[in-house]
Amino acid sequence: MPWSKEHKNETRRKIMEAAAKTFRAHGTTGAGLTDVMREAGLTHGGFYAHFKSKDELIAAALKAANSARIARFKDAVSQSPDKSAIAIAVDSYVNSRHREHPENGCSVATLGSELARENSAARHQMSENVKGWLETLAQFAPGSNAAEKMRAATGTYAAMIGGLIIARAVEDPLLSDRILADVREFLNEA
Repeated sequence: MPWSKEHKNETRRKIMEAAAKTFRAHGTTGAGLTDVMREAGLTHGGFYAHFKSKDELIAAALKAANSARIARFKDAVSQSPDKSAIAIAVDSYVNSRHREHPENGCSVATLGSELARENSAARHQMSENVKGWLETLAQFAPGSNAAEKMRAATGTYAAMIGGLIIARAVEDPLLSDRILADVREFLNEA
C-alpha cells in the first residue's frame, strides 16, 4: 500500500530540515546525501522519492529555512513594539549563540561563499534568500525614500553577515566576542 500524501509531505519536510542543518554545519561539499538522510533518521534509498538531486534538495532546504527565519523575525518584531525592527535583527543575529551554532543559523553566512562559485538552483535560491532579507529589512530601515531604506538595509545586512563570519573565523574567543559586540554597537548607533 502506498504512503499517504501527508506521510510523504512530512518525510519531505523532515529531509529538508535535516539538509538545512547538515549543510549549514558542514557545507554543501562537506556533507553528502547519506549524512542528510542519517540526520533525518531515514535511509539513503528513500531520498530519490522526494528529490531529483542534491542541488534540488539544497535549494528546497535553503528556501524553507529562510522562510522560517523571516517568519520568526517578523514575529519577534510584532512581539516587541518598543524596540526597532533593525535592533531586533542585529541583536538576534550578531551574538555568540548564532556564532556557535551555524547549523541553526543564517545560510548566507555559512554557505554564501561556497554557493557563489556555482551555477545551480541552490545558488539561485541563495540569491532569492538574500533579496528576501533585503526587502524585509528595508521595510523597517531608516530613510526618507525607498532607495535610502534599501541602502540602510543592505549595509546593515552586510555588516551583520560579515561580522558573524569574522567572529567565527578568529581563534581568540575574546577577540571574537569583541568583534560581535563592536558590530552590534556600530549597527545600533547607525
